[in-house]
Amino acid sequence: MSLPRKKLKKVLPSHEKIKEQKLLKIFGNFLHKREIWSLSRKKVVGGVLVGIFVACLPMPLQVVLVTLLAIYFSVNLPISFLLIFTSNPLTMPILFYFEYKIGNIILGNTDYIEFNFESMYDNFDQIAISLWIGAITFGIFASIICAIFVNYFWIISVKRSRKR
Repeated sequence: MSLPRKKLKKVLPSHEKIKEQKLLKIFGNFLHKREIWSLSRKKVVGGVLVGIFVACLPMPLQVVLVTLLAIYFSVNLPISFLLIFTSNPLTMPILFYFEYKIGNIILGNTDYIEFNFESMYDNFDQIAISLWIGAITFGIFASIICAIFVNYFWIISVKRSRKR
């Protein structure tokens, strides 16, 4: 077993812990799919792609979406599951504002909407479109960069452990 796998086994939640999640019970026997628990480099890198992408989306119940995507694409579920928590109450406001700005740049919106409850209520449709366009764009970009980094780190780590 390579060094990255040993480290991951120590920090990742077990099959049982993830299966105990109430929201995930809807997936039933799909959670028994062997590929989604694999710690191969390709499955872990795929889990990073899925987890970071979903973490960037401004939506509730990211746990359900990340589980569905991990099962569908047969990537590591625990990695995907853990990475969605990179968007949390502390990081969400900054992340969503940044994504909103990216969406405005892509859409060519020059009149930015002030972030307060009144303006957000009055301009929800424009904010939502800019936010989602920015979130998808940033999610794709961030997940690819993170996956490349993890893949590179994994390969370097295995090469170093083989030299020893």
